[in-house]
Amino acid sequence: MKKNHKFSRIRYYSCIVLFLFFYPLVVLAAQSNISVKGYYSITEALQVIENNSEYTFFYEDTELRNTSKKNINCSGTIEQVLKELFADSNVNYIIKGKEVIFKVSNTAQTVSQTNKSVRGTIIDEKGVPLPGVSIAVKGTSTGVIADINGYYIINANPGDVLVFSFVGFKTEEVTVTKKPSLDVVLKEDVHELEETVIVGMGKQRKASVIGSISSVSIKELEVPQRNLTNALSGRIAGAVVVQRSGEPGQDNADFWVRGISSFGANQKPLVLVDGVERDMSDLSIEEVESISILKDASATAVYGVRAANGVVLVTTRKGVAQKPVVEVKLETGFSDLPTMPQLLDGANYAMLCNEALGFENYNLEYINNLRSGSNPFLYPNVNWMDQLFRKYSTNTNAAINIRGGGERARYYISASFIEDNGNLKNNPEADYKSNVSLRRYNFRSNIDLTLTKTTNLTLEIGANMTDMHQPGIGNEYIDGRWFSPVELLYYYSYLSNPLSAPVRVPIGKDAFGATEWGWGAPSQVGEVNPAERLFGSGYNKSFRSQIMSQITLKQDLGFLLKGLEAQASFSFDANNQTIQNRRKNSSTYNITGVDDETGDFQVAEISKGSESLGYNVTPSSNRAQELKFQLNYNQIFNENHRIGVMAMYYQRDFVDQTAGSPIKSLPYKKQGLALRTTYAFKDRYFAEFNMGYNGSENFPKGKRFGLFPAGALGYLISNESFWHFKPINVFKIRGSVGLVGSESLPDNMRFGYLSFFGGGLGGYYFGMTPSYHEGIGEDQIGVSDLTWEKGFKKDIGIELKMFDNMISLDLDYFHEKRSDILIQRQSVPATMGVIKQPFANMGVMVNQGIDGTLEFNHSIGDFRYKLYGNFTYTHNEIKEMDEAPKKYAYRMQTGNRYGQHFGLIALGLFKDQKEINESPEQKFGEVRPGDVKYLDYNKDGVVDEEDKCPIGYSSVPEIVYGFGAQLFWKGFDFGIFFRGQAHVTYGLGGDTFIPFNKGVGKGNLFENALDRWTEDNPNPNAFYPRLSNGASSNNWQSSTRTIYNGRLLRLADLELGYTFKKNWIAPMGMKSLRIYCLANNVALFAPWDMWDPETASFNGSKYPLPRKVNFGIRASF
Repeated sequence: MKKNHKFSRIRYYSCIVLFLFFYPLVVLAAQSNISVKGYYSITEALQVIENNSEYTFFYEDTELRNTSKKNINCSGTIEQVLKELFADSNVNYIIKGKEVIFKVSNTAQTVSQTNKSVRGTIIDEKGVPLPGVSIAVKGTSTGVIADINGYYIINANPGDVLVFSFVGFKTEEVTVTKKPSLDVVLKEDVHELEETVIVGMGKQRKASVIGSISSVSIKELEVPQRNLTNALSGRIAGAVVVQRSGEPGQDNADFWVRGISSFGANQKPLVLVDGVERDMSDLSIEEVESISILKDASATAVYGVRAANGVVLVTTRKGVAQKPVVEVKLETGFSDLPTMPQLLDGANYAMLCNEALGFENYNLEYINNLRSGSNPFLYPNVNWMDQLFRKYSTNTNAAINIRGGGERARYYISASFIEDNGNLKNNPEADYKSNVSLRRYNFRSNIDLTLTKTTNLTLEIGANMTDMHQPGIGNEYIDGRWFSPVELLYYYSYLSNPLSAPVRVPIGKDAFGATEWGWGAPSQVGEVNPAERLFGSGYNKSFRSQIMSQITLKQDLGFLLKGLEAQASFSFDANNQTIQNRRKNSSTYNITGVDDETGDFQVAEISKGSESLGYNVTPSSNRAQELKFQLNYNQIFNENHRIGVMAMYYQRDFVDQTAGSPIKSLPYKKQGLALRTTYAFKDRYFAEFNMGYNGSENFPKGKRFGLFPAGALGYLISNESFWHFKPINVFKIRGSVGLVGSESLPDNMRFGYLSFFGGGLGGYYFGMTPSYHEGIGEDQIGVSDLTWEKGFKKDIGIELKMFDNMISLDLDYFHEKRSDILIQRQSVPATMGVIKQPFANMGVMVNQGIDGTLEFNHSIGDFRYKLYGNFTYTHNEIKEMDEAPKKYAYRMQTGNRYGQHFGLIALGLFKDQKEINESPEQKFGEVRPGDVKYLDYNKDGVVDEEDKCPIGYSSVPEIVYGFGAQLFWKGFDFGIFFRGQAHVTYGLGGDTFIPFNKGVGKGNLFENALDRWTEDNPNPNAFYPRLSNGASSNNWQSSTRTIYNGRLLRLADLELGYTFKKNWIAPMGMKSLRIYCLANNVALFAPWDMWDPETASFNGSKYPLPRKVNFGIRASF
């Protein structure tokens, strides 16, 4: 019997998901008890608990010292033991993780029943409740401790001063008024706080970090964006993020760290989710705790070859030692497409056809019939975009998670659902949808287990299932790129003019006398009916499932060497996808005349379709495994010398199980070693050395391994004893230098040092009856000295915190020189007889710039606000590349930015023949009044190819920025965020943008075609030159008229919310409740207004970025 391996695999993964999802509940039930039995004082009993558990107690010795001894016999969890131990006493305590804070009060908890009580909530500057804060009435012994939600209640009179104190935060003194409530915001004390930052392969104290790292928390990413990559746009200094499409399922952003540093194959950063190489767009925003970007060589060197273009570290949420907290979120809303291209109506289209032809092809009666719309079957006037797209669509986002744990286990479990519907219309007559839509289900279970005092085990599993629905038309390769089904609908709408066909035509009567309808057949060869392609082509569905798992074991080796820790982790990821194509072609009809007697239309079938849907299935799958061993050593000597060492071995194995070629079916393997050493003296002077040693399969023996070192120095001047400048409380300067590497070959090729043989070089006839036989030749020439692409990076930065952390500034200057760039050569002559150009290490490129972040935090009474912004500027220049010399140096890519546009400089439109005669001759065909006039750039008396020079910028922005504000007043909060880009240029072209490119009547026109040069309006600055039957060779040369400025400022996010007071919702069993409204892509300000410039479209055929308005509720229990 044949086994169903696919079912077995699904069953296996399902078992793993179920086990890890429910495992925390079993662990909680099995937590070990604490037992105290004997004749002890309170302090002695606490000492017994400390010695036999992982808890640490904090209390004033004088407050508990005089307690008398008594017989104690209690056991259970820490909460149960302490409750029994301090029953009927005035000792308050708060459990925070593995720490317990005690405070003796002369007031009992019954103060809440008195009439002179003050209550409130204590939070930090980010709005997070602070449990364990000590609150005391100044000058008295009255005091309490805030509970796990930061809530407190204390007996105090108006005029009394309350003192709020907590480790790591500045003490606040607040005078009591007649109001019964008093909420307090505590500010961090940077001199006390030992905050940690996520760095490569681990964590470091924030004060000692001297690499260039930018971070963003999940709170800042809670916007109505399904895709995590898009939510990052404009929010992190050094990240260049642009969204090229808003189509569901096709909307991953293009992402670079500090721009582009190589014209080779590898330009994108390494993305790691919990330390494992993964795609962060597969994650739900709800799963993520924080995102950090490692930008300089010091921060990235430990990743070696994989980190040449920066590293993005995504950390998912983990469990904490607290009572279980359930959080629920529900968000729903609608979206529209605010920047749809505007096409010309039929009447104006007919008039412009006449103008381009120079005679009346469409008479006035025909044009008037188009305007009146009296007979849409004989005189069709169709706006194809309106036929395909609806104004609004809906989206939904729901999530639930539970977080908590105890001394033995901590857990975070979440599930989320997202539905994102596109704006295409559905055919009400079909039993399937034609709209594009995406549904995704995400699950996560992160469990931390404390097996012993020295051993921790972490189990992490993430899973997602994605269902994607698209129209039945397939992907097509057009104009040098693949078009998705939705983009094809744009293309078809541009291809078919408004006069070409009615959307539908009556083709007869059924048995009951009702009209039967068929799809209209276009009048022009090569055109299609876009509505038929959407509604009558069937549908495509894809089903994707993914498992991401990791197990990590940490062992404290302090018994061998104090401060030594070992860590081992293994991850396994599996990805499976099935694409179902249920396609068909519908019949199309043309009206050939009208029956004089009945008035019915006479119809002919132009193309015969099928009523049934076809069926085709394409499966794909891949898997990846990673294994890491790591040693960490951290120690302080003589209170002044802080030393850290990290050493790691890494290997990765990736297999494409449905690869299309034998070479690609072989496992992709990587391995390497990493080393990091850090040193700090008195937390003022810092030094760091990092190294990666990596191997690659793409290079020959002897050159497969590369060593990539980096070093950094830092100086925290504000920690010096002589620093007394109070306005600046933190001042740090840092610098780094190092080497990074890249191994990626163009087109995902492998084994660049090997030669491959194949066909394609021609053949010969052979035999008694000659028949053609294909010859075999050298398909790919191996290069024996191929080696690593190398990047030498330098960075210098400053960090400032001013006016008690009210203002913070991070600013960096960076410079990278990339050499030995891995390319596929372009200049090897065809006479060599090769099919493919060989690989080579050729080229040098320099990239440099600045990036920075500025924040301002302040509060005035109950009003708090935060202003923030970030800025990134990058500029690259090609110093050397495989390029044949040219007569004029300005025509070469060498010396210009990567992706630089080249073209003529347009001076406007010729007004008349006299101006043409008086201008340099233009060598691009016949020139008439109304045609484009170009600059003779090299001043040789003619305008030709030699006058094409650098124009504009590249299609990757050199400047990106974001800025915004957050306001808080009592329960209300408001947020606004802008993002923008500049120094970016996109090209123009295509059949729709160029009027009548393939002849009059072929293709649609934009409304901008009305702004053109005519004899009656000889405007030299008109949007379009004179119209012609077919594209004028002169007018559509690459020039400053065929590019557009991609500069923009987008009002990206608006948010208004309200958090209900705790005493309002407590009776309902809630800990918190917030309602809110979010709006995304609210407004766009840009010099280019024909379509959204961020899509980089050359003719508006990209799905625009939708504008979304969502309403949500978030509650915790």
